[in-house]
Amino acid sequence: MDDFRKVSMRSGYSPMPPRSRSERVGPRSRSGGRGTGGPGKRGKKAGWRRFFTWKWFLLVLLTSFLLMVGGCSAIMMSANPNELNKVNKNNIAAASKIYAYNNKQEPVDSFGYDNREWISMDELLKHNKLMVNTFVKTEDRRFYQHHGVDFQGLARAVVKDVISMGKAEGASTITQQVCKNIVLENSAKTYTRKIKEIGCALNLERKLKEEGKDPKKQILEAYLNYISFGGNIAGVQMAAKSYFGYDLKKQELPVQDAAMLAGMPKGPSLYNPIRHKEKALERRNVILTQVMPVDDVMPPLISQAEADKLAQTPLNPCENCAEKYAKKSDFDAYKDLIQKELKEEYGIDPDDLATGSYQIYTALDPKAQGAVQEALKKDSLFTNASGTKLTAGGGKVDADAGITVIDPKTGGIRAIGGGRNFVHTAHIRALELHQPGSSIKPLTVYSPAIEKHDYNEYSIVHDKPVDWAGTWHPQNYEPGSFGDIRMEKMVEESYNLSTLNLLHDVVTLPVAFEYAQKLGLNLVPNDQAYAALGLGGLTNGVNTVQMAGAYSVFPNGGYYYTPHAIVKVVDADGDVRKRKHPIEDTPTNVFSKKTAYYMTRMLKKVVSEGTGSTFAGLHNGWDVAGKTGTINGEKSGWFVGYTPDLVCAVDVFYPGYSGDDYVKMTGGTAPAKIFSYVMKKLTDDKPPKHFSNFGVPDPQPPFELHAPHLTAVSQEDGVLLQWQAQPNRVKYQVFRDGQMIAELGPGSTSYKDTDAKPPAASGGDGGDGGFWDKIIGGGAAQSKSYTYKVVAIDTQATDPGAAQKESNSVTVTLSPKKPENPDPNGNTNDQNGQNGQNGNDQNGQNGGQNGNNPGGIFNPPPSDGGQNGGGTQDGGGQDGGSTGGNDKPPKGGGGWW
Repeated sequence: MDDFRKVSMRSGYSPMPPRSRSERVGPRSRSGGRGTGGPGKRGKKAGWRRFFTWKWFLLVLLTSFLLMVGGCSAIMMSANPNELNKVNKNNIAAASKIYAYNNKQEPVDSFGYDNREWISMDELLKHNKLMVNTFVKTEDRRFYQHHGVDFQGLARAVVKDVISMGKAEGASTITQQVCKNIVLENSAKTYTRKIKEIGCALNLERKLKEEGKDPKKQILEAYLNYISFGGNIAGVQMAAKSYFGYDLKKQELPVQDAAMLAGMPKGPSLYNPIRHKEKALERRNVILTQVMPVDDVMPPLISQAEADKLAQTPLNPCENCAEKYAKKSDFDAYKDLIQKELKEEYGIDPDDLATGSYQIYTALDPKAQGAVQEALKKDSLFTNASGTKLTAGGGKVDADAGITVIDPKTGGIRAIGGGRNFVHTAHIRALELHQPGSSIKPLTVYSPAIEKHDYNEYSIVHDKPVDWAGTWHPQNYEPGSFGDIRMEKMVEESYNLSTLNLLHDVVTLPVAFEYAQKLGLNLVPNDQAYAALGLGGLTNGVNTVQMAGAYSVFPNGGYYYTPHAIVKVVDADGDVRKRKHPIEDTPTNVFSKKTAYYMTRMLKKVVSEGTGSTFAGLHNGWDVAGKTGTINGEKSGWFVGYTPDLVCAVDVFYPGYSGDDYVKMTGGTAPAKIFSYVMKKLTDDKPPKHFSNFGVPDPQPPFELHAPHLTAVSQEDGVLLQWQAQPNRVKYQVFRDGQMIAELGPGSTSYKDTDAKPPAASGGDGGDGGFWDKIIGGGAAQSKSYTYKVVAIDTQATDPGAAQKESNSVTVTLSPKKPENPDPNGNTNDQNGQNGQNGNDQNGQNGGQNGNNPGGIFNPPPSDGGQNGGGTQDGGGQDGGSTGGNDKPPKGGGGWW
């Protein structure tokens, strides 16, 4: 304890001498006294106060003292000698243990002694005797006089406890502290523990003396090597190295720094000279001026003049030594997160962890934590799109990152990234507040539009200039606006203008702000603004824990759990400690399942086709969705994404840099790279999973009438027209050469024009076989062309301008049909004349088409050709061109002649 509080007043103090009998005041008069009796009588205390007399206090004190003595005697008789063997450099074990979410049997880490370097008492006294004596004078100035217990101090503590109705506070000697923290491994503030502690202290000094050891030297050595100095720093040797860069085995610690170390055990975290310099300086000066120069049980260590002079010197800790000497672990940042949560939610001071024997069950996933630590160490991930290293200030500042991985089904924090150079007592980067940029849009604009106004990926949004914000004229990342677009396009490309218009016209600021609060973003009233809720320009910002927790609603069907590292805390007595803000078994239902599913559908496209498509993908079969966020000037960026199992938020920035000389980044570069690296590590060895639709049907696109895509094929029996299917509300009109030839009902996708056939072939060269063909010897047949269109008509259209869509035009050309199996000599070999084209023409216009020579005036009989070519009225014979060829007269004429 701090014995400077017990120091007697210095010279000049003169207690008031007792009054003589003659000086005593006489009895109070009736009018002046409080009692109701006659003159000369004191009034009696009324009510319950009459029981609390000095006799009662004396009885309580005596009883308490006897109980302690009796308890100590009993403990001394039953003490296990093996427990006393813990007081050495090989057997000091940590008291509070940490368990991971997937292994509740074996601790994954612990608090207390993982950053300690043992130093012997001989080595300490060789160079730093003053420091040793400063600790003794501060903590237990009668250390060399008592036998383990300071009964004077104990009596004072009992009085204090009785008066305040408190529990066993103070009066702990150095020996008792060794017993409490090393032998008993229990710092619970109970009378039972205090009695055990006293008995152990008395027994410890006795046992050590019986073994021929110097009990004071042994106990003091254990104490100075055990004592906590904040974080995971234990023992004076590591404390001197970490805070001041001194090796006590070789160097003498300056007087003012020795005073600082001696003052820290009262509150190792509170008086940390690096993190809390003002409080640390105040504490150091108390030790310098009110302990070290005081002449009490121990002689002064320094003069008052020297003390006052040293108190004027600045506190000068070594800022980087803790990082230099620290024994680093992948779990360091997570352990600091545990300490923070223990204090805020369970009222457990971090300085008590090394001695409290707590069993701390957490959501930690060692594999995920390892993946986060690997990502933070990889320089290749901290680059922009072209691979340039992210630095600022001419290369003096490297980009850093905060990372959080959360289980969306519980809110348990699986891993956390403290930063690229994180050590205990440093800031946890994952908890630093920064503006989220566009990564806030799905939480405050997109999802509320789906939830409240039934929007989906097909809904039309207006990407147009903002004309309702006065002098504020925000822009898209790419200059210009894009008019009426689908919502999915706005999300994929993270358009600012359409987002702001949707917020202004549909969602509204109060609704967006309400959802942000429900999702744990803890915004301030000034954040109820368009730039804040629409573009992420928040007053204070958010951290990766908050963003990962907020995005957890999407893979979790709209339900939100408060992010937390600790699942359960069991104290040394086996009692489960209560949490200040309990994590309820039933989470908060923020969005509907439909909203969660619809939002996930769009955020999947951000990764596959949009702003995160280059670097955020996993490419291992797992579904992945997410959103980028880029801060103005491209000085920092976010990527918040998720698989069906985990959510990961990444924030990359230049710590403490506000200049203009930096390599630019976007959320789709370094943050997306880091996200992909971590999530691939956690999914590559598992079967792929896909997002659930939570029983929600896919959103249906709004009806849109399309122009038919028309194709045409010529067939023997007509022309076949075909086009794509459209909903049943669409009918079709078919046009040939500008004239409607058919009207078809819904569902039609084809039509055959049977009136369109190939023209007939003529004699000889395929002419039409008419009169002049016979005269001049025949001519060529002409091809026939037809032009088609199909018009789709929406039978339910309310807008006449959108009721019809015309197809493309298709032209089909039909050529004359040639005879089958022609004879090289012009014979058809058709004895019945059935294939003679137009042989029965009454006018004989097509007669003799298959002859070797056409009939006519230039080929009179007996010619080889056209003997029966003409019709019956022109002397062509009854066969009408059936034989042709070699058919000879006198049975038939060959035309006029």
